[in-house]
Amino acid sequence: MAIDPEKELKETLAKEKRIKVLQEKIDKTRVLRKELETEFQSRSTIFLTTAFGVVAALFWQTAITDTIKAFIPISGAWFYELFVAIIVTIIAILAIFFISKIGKKNTN
Repeated sequence: MAIDPEKELKETLAKEKRIKVLQEKIDKTRVLRKELETEFQSRSTIFLTTAFGVVAALFWQTAITDTIKAFIPISGAWFYELFVAIIVTIIAILAIFFISKIGKKNTN
């Protein structure tokens, strides 16, 4: 059997082209994997931080509710509950406003 150098050259070039395409796919996969790992870590951090915040908020809700009940006896009247909810909302908005101001000062 005779060796056909032209045929072997074409086959070698075709193999090299396939290898190059596969290498490009591998490189893209590595980049995507790194992006996924980074995004997963970021989202996990946000999720855990939020979860701890919710737990803290639930404890604060109980503490605030009990404190309000100690000062303003709510005897089932929806008016008082609405009034207290509005007052607590205003206080929360002011607290968030001032906390964000402090946060901005600390970052500058």
